[in-house]
Amino acid sequence: MNTIIKRIDELRKLKGWSKYQLAKCIGVSSNSVYGWYRTGAMPSLSNVERICEAMNITIEQFFCGVGSYSINEEENKLLQDWFLLSELERGAIFKIIEVFKFLKNK
Repeated sequence: MNTIIKRIDELRKLKGWSKYQLAKCIGVSSNSVYGWYRTGAMPSLSNVERICEAMNITIEQFFCGVGSYSINEEENKLLQDWFLLSELERGAIFKIIEVFKFLKNK
């Protein structure tokens, strides 16, 4: 089981929810949730956001429980701003990052 699924499982159990109840709370089919566990498939970012809303936690709180890395205040702000961007704006930022990576490797 990957770390994201482990984190979802940890949060689900803290709430006392079954996999079916989790699916119902986030508006996906129970087959989707069971599939994450069975196949190890990653839930989409929008589903992770829905899980956070249902669990009444932030994305930061979700991901701070995954691995050993903890994000700082500046990174948290960046992550919050990221979720407010459109797909087009996110694409533009990815292109800017690629330019910086290219220039760094020159």
